[in-house]
Amino acid sequence: MTITPEHSNHGNPAVGGLLATDVGPRLFAIGAYLGETVRHNLGGVWETDDEDPYGEMNIALRLPDGSIVWPVQRVIKRFRNGPEDSIVGYATGLGLRLALPNRRRTWFRRN
Repeated sequence: MTITPEHSNHGNPAVGGLLATDVGPRLFAIGAYLGETVRHNLGGVWETDDEDPYGEMNIALRLPDGSIVWPVQRVIKRFRNGPEDSIVGYATGLGLRLALPNRRRTWFRRN
């Protein structure tokens, strides 16, 4: 799921959109998915402070080079601020190579 205008408008869930209910858990899930994608591709370990009342928002991913990223916070920023806080830009800035959508296979090709 991506956060698109059909789902939010600068921090306001769209009526009938996927974020119209349970916005907190859904943003956390998207952030966790983003973090796991980063961890799978670049390595790293999750870090959190169990004493932090906002631990779910402040969960961090320490990358092998020692840098720390906060994917859940990034997803929340995207939800609040809109497209200028692009998730794709964030991922590519971290060094992920994003795959292009699969092209439909055809049996006959034009030259």
